[in-house]
Amino acid sequence: MERIVVKSPADGSVVGEVAVMPPEAIEGMIARAHAAYLHWREVPLHQRVEPLRRLKRLILQERRAIAELVAREQGKPRIEAMIVELFPPLDVSAFLMYDGVRLLQPRRVRSKNPFFSDRRSTYYFHPYGVWAVIAPWNYPFTIPMTQLMALTLAGNAALLKPSPLTPLTGAKVVELFERAGFPEGLVQVVQGGAPQGSALLASPTVRGVIFTGSVPIGRTVAEQAAKTNKKVILELGGKDPALVLADADIQHAAQGIAWASMVNAGQTCASVERVYVEQHAYEPFLEALRAELAKIRLGHPLHEETDMGPVVARFQLERVQRHIEDACARGGRVLLGGRGRADLGELYHEPTLIADASDEMLGMQEETFGPLVMVQPVASAEEAVRKANASAFGLTASIWTRDPHKAQRLAPLLECGSVSVNSHIVAYGDSYGVWGGVKDSGVGRTHGEFGLYELVQPQYVSEVYTGKPELWWYPYSARVHRITDWLMAFLASPSLKMGGATARRMLPELRYLTRHFSPLKMTGGLLRYLR
Repeated sequence: MERIVVKSPADGSVVGEVAVMPPEAIEGMIARAHAAYLHWREVPLHQRVEPLRRLKRLILQERRAIAELVAREQGKPRIEAMIVELFPPLDVSAFLMYDGVRLLQPRRVRSKNPFFSDRRSTYYFHPYGVWAVIAPWNYPFTIPMTQLMALTLAGNAALLKPSPLTPLTGAKVVELFERAGFPEGLVQVVQGGAPQGSALLASPTVRGVIFTGSVPIGRTVAEQAAKTNKKVILELGGKDPALVLADADIQHAAQGIAWASMVNAGQTCASVERVYVEQHAYEPFLEALRAELAKIRLGHPLHEETDMGPVVARFQLERVQRHIEDACARGGRVLLGGRGRADLGELYHEPTLIADASDEMLGMQEETFGPLVMVQPVASAEEAVRKANASAFGLTASIWTRDPHKAQRLAPLLECGSVSVNSHIVAYGDSYGVWGGVKDSGVGRTHGEFGLYELVQPQYVSEVYTGKPELWWYPYSARVHRITDWLMAFLASPSLKMGGATARRMLPELRYLTRHFSPLKMTGGLLRYLR
């Protein structure tokens, strides 16, 4: 059987290996997941919370082991793994156990339609069934863990296909679900690459897919999923801008952007990659950012004094170097870094700051996904917004200013899924903050109320027990014609002229209506149409 051998990006040592799942065996896994789903969907919401609570406890108990595994397999420092990989699932589990249960309960609908005043209407939220979760390598624990938590609470089953670069962490995620007492087969791991992903997408039993990764592969996922009408949620990366206004706290902005651009060696979909600075603050900000980036300590991810580890693979390193070379050829100034650190290991690269960036540079257009941040001066905040929006991506953005009124005016103008003011990448860390992007950054949302509702199918149930025929049922009588025409005429011209003789002629019809519908509710409903 084919196996994936995992080597540490930090030093090339073998971390472990996993067996690749043969594509022909995946349909059997899907069948087991579907059988588990049929049982799980009948379990009351408050009972689904119990294994989720045990799962949260397991994460806390094994926090050090999980953080070390991520550090060895993916390359982010151990302390960073604990912060960015473990805190979000803990927060999401708390959100789901309290607000999630409330949000998924049946909900009464109070219709204002004048002809529906005599009925009881309810929303029910039903699971889709089996989902495929195709997870990335850059956040191999937190992304699939939070997605699987929400999917299972909503009553779904799921098959996780982790990245071939981080299969051990993916296996750990599923192991924790099994140990927490979720039903056998409800959450399974599928190890492998494109063939395994295609097998998941080809199955009509898989009713939804959450994919996190690149734009080209995301489009392929959407195309394959469309053949069986699957629900699709895509998170496809970003080219996140930071807007530094002239009144910003320069030191604070530099500290925040230094972290947001270099966390996980810049391999974050919401990394700050473009910075637009109002001209008055440009040189002071460049100097402050250069000083903050210079403090970052490169090193082995298991060393406590390390701030930033290696990139995950050679292809990432080559992309960073290509963007730096292109920027230099187009007049960019390298204020810091710009080189690999072969003395530390094959995949280490210095934090790099490029000033005087121009719009045509590759590093201002394409997603870099590495330790590179580029800065450009602008004449005004409005120009910064225009340039920020002039991108195929739209995941997140940040505004750095002391003026709340400016921030509140500019934030809605930015074409992205979330905006942070005087911080960055806030939405993913807050389980109440919806996560997702616009344009090439993706389709759909995860996290929060809106993300939870993406994972269920709302059903509208309308009940009436009067025993009376509906006004609009067959046969279409002359009375129905008169009533309909009079109501439309009144709504078109609600003047006093519609009273008098017309009202007297319509009085029998009005009495007929009041025998079928509540006069008070019907009048209130009709008045809504006059606004």
